[in-house]
Amino acid sequence: MANIYGKGDKGKATRLHALIVRDFGKCMKCNAVDALQCAHIISRKYSWTRTDLDNAFCLCASCHMYFTDNPVEFGQFTIDQIGEENYDLLLEKRRSIAKFDWSVEAQRLHDIAKERGLI
Repeated sequence: MANIYGKGDKGKATRLHALIVRDFGKCMKCNAVDALQCAHIISRKYSWTRTDLDNAFCLCASCHMYFTDNPVEFGQFTIDQIGEENYDLLLEKRRSIAKFDWSVEAQRLHDIAKERGLI
């Protein structure tokens, strides 16, 4: 089975981020409790927002796929959930060109997950 999270500290941070987001316990769109996924607002390709806890929703697989196929609706859902100001902050953060320290981020998320009893 392929490692969907990646390798090293970046993969560890990404896995922990998804674990924390899914701990919400239900889909934020339809309230389903099965097949929960971590749905990023800003693409995972941007280091500075990849594991930002404000950059993801807990969605069921069905709603995640729906929003993937319907980005306009996802945009409206995002604004309704977090507001335009917070969305603009994520966009700004995404533009950072500074080096990202994945070991520090993996430890930060590990501490959050441990505090919440997830690991």
